[in-house]
Amino acid sequence: MIVSTWLMVLAAALLARSLLAAITGSIPRESVARTIYRYRKAESLPRVVVIGGGTGIKPIIESLRTENVKLTTIVTMADSGGSTGRLREATGMLPPGDFRNALIAMAGESTRSARLLAYRFPEQIEGIGGHNIGNLMIAALSDIKGNFGDAVQELSELMQLPGRVLPMSLDNISLRAHFTDGTTIDGEDQVPLQGKTIDTIEVLPPHAKPFVPALEALSQADFIIIGPGSLFTSLIPPLSIEATADTIVRSSATKVLVVNAMTERGETEGYTAGMHLHKVEEVLGRSCIDMILLSTTPIPAETLERYASAGVNPVSNDLPRSQHPRVVEADICSTADGLVRHDPGKLRIILRSLLGL
Repeated sequence: MIVSTWLMVLAAALLARSLLAAITGSIPRESVARTIYRYRKAESLPRVVVIGGGTGIKPIIESLRTENVKLTTIVTMADSGGSTGRLREATGMLPPGDFRNALIAMAGESTRSARLLAYRFPEQIEGIGGHNIGNLMIAALSDIKGNFGDAVQELSELMQLPGRVLPMSLDNISLRAHFTDGTTIDGEDQVPLQGKTIDTIEVLPPHAKPFVPALEALSQADFIIIGPGSLFTSLIPPLSIEATADTIVRSSATKVLVVNAMTERGETEGYTAGMHLHKVEEVLGRSCIDMILLSTTPIPAETLERYASAGVNPVSNDLPRSQHPRVVEADICSTADGLVRHDPGKLRIILRSLLGL
């Protein structure tokens, strides 16, 4: 009877762990009670989804990764330059570059795993010169697991990230830019090199399928944050997938657009905040964006002059004061080393207020 009772208790514990693994998506490495407590607590946290390219949205991820939120990042999958482009051409794999940057931001740049993923081999090393270890790890796991989705899930678990990083699609996506002069160009890395005014950006194939877990995250979100980042090559592509756009529009989440502090050569020369909003609304529809976050950080004169000499200027605020969308202006950037960048520490303060944390 003692042995039977012990076996029943053991079987019940194993069953509970199996059920928890099915619910939480990972095998519990702690007591059942602790796992249940953490899961229930996580379920009560605000669900925040960040959309964009790995570099642009990096400060947003860094500002929220340690906050009491359930954080998911959906990454653009159209990168075609550098190490990423070489791997796409050589192996046919999906582009890992933006995904790697988002993983590093989610892990925290100072962590050992993040430093490993960020390491780039010197250019002079034949074969692997110029490649990031992170890109090569994703390529290896994609081959081992058989697909990109399982590979990035495996890497996320190995890194024990505080949030999820998801691709916008598992289709082999590329971009085609349509310019106002009637010409077109294919390739994300080629778009900003043309020196022309972009009219629209097209995702190829035209009926690319979204990554289902990304759609689920959007449909369950309390807040959806778009940007900052390259407007045409990082922000608009994931929004242009029809099912993704429909899910965002139908979502009851508060949609926040974080506008770039500076214009970008080859993409948004002369753009104002209103023009950024207009291009996003062309994809999502008018009145979809609920809140717009703009930088009011003072920029030193010498920094402005240096940027202006390269054809880059601050994004001016030409949006009317209205209840919808709500315009929020705040000191959210840094100008250290003569560079204007969104600052995670400053963003953390304003996002805590906007998200009610």
